[in-house]
Amino acid sequence: MSTNKLKNPTLIKFCYIAIGGALGILGALLPWMYAIIPLLCIGIAVYYVDIKKIVEILFWVVVVAMFLGAYLSVPGHESIYLFRLLLPIHVFLLLITQDFDIENLKKYRAYFILLLLYFVASILSLCWAGSVTLGIRYCYFIFEICYLFVICFYHLNSEKQFMRLFQLITIFFSLNLVVGIIETILGWHLPLSGSNVYITTTSQFQPTGFLFNTNDYALLLAILYPVAANYLLEFKRKNLGLILYIVVTVMTIYVVVSTYSRIGMLAIGISILTIFFFQFKEKGIIICLLQAPIFLTIAVFSSFGKNLTDIIYSSFTGKGTSTSARGHLYELLIQIIQDSHFIGIGAGNVPRQLNTLLIGYAEDSSEAYVTGHNFWLETIGNIGVIGFIFCIGIFTLYIIQLLYMKSSGKWHLPLLIWISFMGASIALSTILEKRFLWFMIAFGICYIKYHSKKEIRNE
Repeated sequence: MSTNKLKNPTLIKFCYIAIGGALGILGALLPWMYAIIPLLCIGIAVYYVDIKKIVEILFWVVVVAMFLGAYLSVPGHESIYLFRLLLPIHVFLLLITQDFDIENLKKYRAYFILLLLYFVASILSLCWAGSVTLGIRYCYFIFEICYLFVICFYHLNSEKQFMRLFQLITIFFSLNLVVGIIETILGWHLPLSGSNVYITTTSQFQPTGFLFNTNDYALLLAILYPVAANYLLEFKRKNLGLILYIVVTVMTIYVVVSTYSRIGMLAIGISILTIFFFQFKEKGIIICLLQAPIFLTIAVFSSFGKNLTDIIYSSFTGKGTSTSARGHLYELLIQIIQDSHFIGIGAGNVPRQLNTLLIGYAEDSSEAYVTGHNFWLETIGNIGVIGFIFCIGIFTLYIIQLLYMKSSGKWHLPLLIWISFMGASIALSTILEKRFLWFMIAFGICYIKYHSKKEIRNE
């Protein structure tokens, strides 16, 4: 009898109202009791709503928030991203669903182990870190990276999910491209663009998209381009897809060259050539031979072509000071590694030590730091060779598994993502905070695994 009463909707609603009223009365005496009301509402929502569906929707919201970064943040506090606010909520809901596809997640066992060991090595290095505050910040970013890998492994497990992500990446890539074109032509930038801060002879017309730095923007386009180009080439309306692919490719070349990013130009060049010849195969050679005179004429005789050619030339020949400065940074990074006897000086402490070596004395302020522009050397300097082995193991395993994709028609996509990531790791000031790079690597891993499994099923 009691069981039936408890299942009576009217009785349950009455109980909720009674509890809410009681909390309201008690809150008048003890104000902290009001805090229980939102918790009660969350509890009711968790009980009645399809949590698995919410987790699924939240995943896509997290992806959008990750790409838009500071533009979806608390006004006046740009470091408090929506991404960071959603992270604990998504983790909590993911844990309470208790509906894990264990068989699917088992495929990623090796990656889980390497990520965990990489994270643990970073935490352990705090024991000898000069600044624990910097170390905690470093470890937090690694936690975010682990989180991105986990949600990709959990959600990207079907053709439908991949197609949805392809669409989202293409839309975001196109938006960034349009913003970049406007910045390059008009010299107008979004409020949080670094081109509004760093005033140089070229910064006014250097695009940054939804990011702060031009190099970051160039590598963002480079790592997203293979996905966007592939999506456009697979349009059901072939002619429309081909036209959009050509327009997007030309715009991408123009914008990336305008960033003056050497690695960005190389990465996008490799991606464009790979996708072009993969798509058109033998016809591609004929197309290139037929179109070569037109491209040469544009490059030599048009102001547009001359401008791009001059930028490319100056980017690779006029940055001698920048190149030598980076070479000096690498020497200092090697010195830090050797002085630490290859165990590292503690997570997140290399930038501050680099600053000390450059100016010749230690500054008390933790704000004083210099990034090494080399993720791999910085990793060894921060957490030592052992932590580095766990980190590099992720990317080594990525390539090994890519080789086992056999005859899959899409093997070039994860390969181009890997190449762009490797370029970013030595081109950008730091990649630990660049969530879009790590997300794309996680996406590449899922893509490899899915297509490898698909091939096995077909056999």
